[in-house]
Amino acid sequence: MNWSKGLWRGWLAAALLWGVAVAAFAAADLHGRHPFAGLYAYSDARDAFLPQRYAADEAVVEDGVRRGVVARTDFPDGTSLAAPPDLGDERVRQIAERFWAERWARRAEVLWPWGLRAVVPPLLLLLSGAFALWIARGFRPTAAPEEAVVETAAVGDSPKAAFNTRSAGGLPPFIRSLGPDPRRRRVLGAGR
Repeated sequence: MNWSKGLWRGWLAAALLWGVAVAAFAAADLHGRHPFAGLYAYSDARDAFLPQRYAADEAVVEDGVRRGVVARTDFPDGTSLAAPPDLGDERVRQIAERFWAERWARRAEVLWPWGLRAVVPPLLLLLSGAFALWIARGFRPTAAPEEAVVETAAVGDSPKAAFNTRSAGGLPPFIRSLGPDPRRRRVLGAGR
């Protein structure tokens, strides 16, 4: 039985099932919407884009745009940026361009926890399994090296040629006479 191969395949199956489960929970958590969609507000004091975690009603944002207290910019990935309009149109456009350029960092921030949940448990399982196999191999008895064929010869015997004579039916008689010598003995387990 090959424990290493079996445990490796078991780990691969478990890691695959774990990845599917994490993806299913991530999809349920994101509620089928674009994972990066949402409203962000530009903070002039921090010079940063702050995600608005509260459930911002579209009517509230539209009301702010209509009253002139919010400049809203919508992006193709489902995000919206709200900025103070008193910064000026050119400054609001620059802020919107910077917001769009930084979208990959925001996406990584959203996906980072799910990536850790998908990778860390299978990796810990793999390392602990490898560690357990390493410990188990330490208890395995050491195998004795295979012993070679020991041939003994009586004093005064001339050396014989070492031919394979198992199927010597069609060989000349003098070669057949060189067949197995009954005075040679083999060590148990050798000569396979």
